Amino acid sequence: MRDSLLELLRCPRCRAPVEPAGDGGNGSVAELACTGCALRYPVEDDIPRLLDDAVPGSAAKRRELAGWVELAKRQGWYEPDDDVDLALPFLCRDLGWDDAAWRANEHSFSLLLERFVRPGMRVLEVGAGKCWGAQHLVPGGCEYVGTDILADRNIGLGRGRLYERRIGPFERVQADGERLPFVDGAFDLTYAVATLHHAVDLRGMVREMARVTRRGGVVAALNEGTRSLRESPRNPNQEVERELGINEHVHTLPAYLVAFVAARLLPVRIERADGYGMFAGRTKIERLLRFPAGRTALAVGFNVLAGYSGISLYARRVGGHSRPPRTSPRDARP
Repeated sequence: MRDSLLELLRCPRCRAPVEPAGDGGNGSVAELACTGCALRYPVEDDIPRLLDDAVPGSAAKRRELAGWVELAKRQGWYEPDDDVDLALPFLCRDLGWDDAAWRANEHSFSLLLERFVRPGMRVLEVGAGKCWGAQHLVPGGCEYVGTDILADRNIGLGRGRLYERRIGPFERVQADGERLPFVDGAFDLTYAVATLHHAVDLRGMVREMARVTRRGGVVAALNEGTRSLRESPRNPNQEVERELGINEHVHTLPAYLVAFVAARLLPVRIERADGYGMFAGRTKIERLLRFPAGRTALAVGFNVLAGYSGISLYARRVGGHSRPPRTSPRDARP
């Protein structure tokens, strides 16, 4: 954990700065102590563990931690596979997979990289899981921080070691997306991939993502499962996850838009999560897709008519704080 991260960290309970407390050996930090409420948080495997069990919804999040591990073991993807993990999220493109969810992740993440990422950005991924996003952002000159409630060595933040061996060190923080332990306006870009629908409090998580993003910065929700107004908020395909304690919800597109606007986020692009390949060869639709407004209209219209579908939202932060200056040049990436 570098000084540049420590300057951004805040206690998830009282928002006061934290400071090192205790020597973990070999120059590492054993704990972080809040300078306000005096709570202490362990640092394990160089990952600050900033979960606070006193905040609302914490019990549900703790149940979800065990649920993800159990689901991965049942479905056979708990044991690490370097070839697969190093190809993420481009499993369909690079490994020939035929998987609708990963095809949507590919398209949504590619659009984020092409349109909204620039060298020198400080980027936060909420619900980062293994932190596969780092292997695409760090080589492009971004400072990357991955945060998730799951720190498991195989399917959580602990798996980030694989990517550090490939691209060099980056920061990982165990934290709740509804109580992000960072200073206001810390990041130029804050994004999540298929994560917001796990929130106990959707508006609360969106509000937190907006809070830690600087004025004019980007907040993006990629490949969020949505439903038409006629469909049930309980997607039958998620029953197994719910039985294991994983927080699953299916919101409407209007619900996401209301949450974004309430957090002072101005949507600048609404995209079908998996793109528009299904419309190839349809001349009139392809003409419509040449215009940004046409893509948005098609995405919204299809979402209203479809039962369950994926959507991606890209928004600009209106108002808020400017990004804190970097005060530790020795920690900056070249």
